[in-house]
Amino acid sequence: MKVLGIDTSSEVATAALLAEEKLVAEYILNHRHTHLEKLVSMIDRLLSDSDTKLEELDAIAVAVGPGSFTGIRIGMACAQGLSHVHGIPIVGVNTLDALAHNLMHCGDFLCAAVDAQRGEVYACLYRWEGAELMRFWDYEVIKVEKLAKRLTDLNGNAVLLGDGAVLVESALPEEVKSSGKIVVAKRPFAMPRASSVAEAGLKDLKEGRTFNCFNIRPFYMRKSHAEEKWEERYGKGKPGKSDH
Repeated sequence: MKVLGIDTSSEVATAALLAEEKLVAEYILNHRHTHLEKLVSMIDRLLSDSDTKLEELDAIAVAVGPGSFTGIRIGMACAQGLSHVHGIPIVGVNTLDALAHNLMHCGDFLCAAVDAQRGEVYACLYRWEGAELMRFWDYEVIKVEKLAKRLTDLNGNAVLLGDGAVLVESALPEEVKSSGKIVVAKRPFAMPRASSVAEAGLKDLKEGRTFNCFNIRPFYMRKSHAEEKWEERYGKGKPGKSDH
């Protein structure tokens, strides 16, 4: 089985090709928000370099959020277009779940935290128990200080992942930082990786949890800033575009 992974839910644009027996290729661009102009060429090069045709793919795994509203739409639109033209099933992968796959089989708690702006993060707590990823909290939007307090009270060590990790770390008490109880993952493991999206997607594919280009939906945990402002001013209606 071959799965193309895509994640553009943050400032990182990443694509990967995963086969059951190995990671074939992975490209990561953590430079600027240029997803719209870079993603298609990134996927084209990924497949070309790995001598893989789109028709050979068994599924496309795409990060559906939470994260940047604009970034999520770009990644999903690309996956939907490829699915529609080539008849490839799509697997929707939660961004927080994908981050937890960056440190598979880690014995510590894993806290995925994605910057939601306004002093908040999208967050969830996990731990690997053998080959199973256990989720301890519901996905939530939470103030950075509140999350730092909850992690401090954990009975165990925790590793922070995602672009919200440094925000949470900055809110920790100094004694907790110096103790090493809660740490930020090393940079290659803290950022979104399409290989992790593909890994999570491969599991869903095997279990038959797939979508097509028409029925997959993004996972937005709150309304965009534009929607909130629109409803404040005009009531419910059609807002403009925004991010996060």
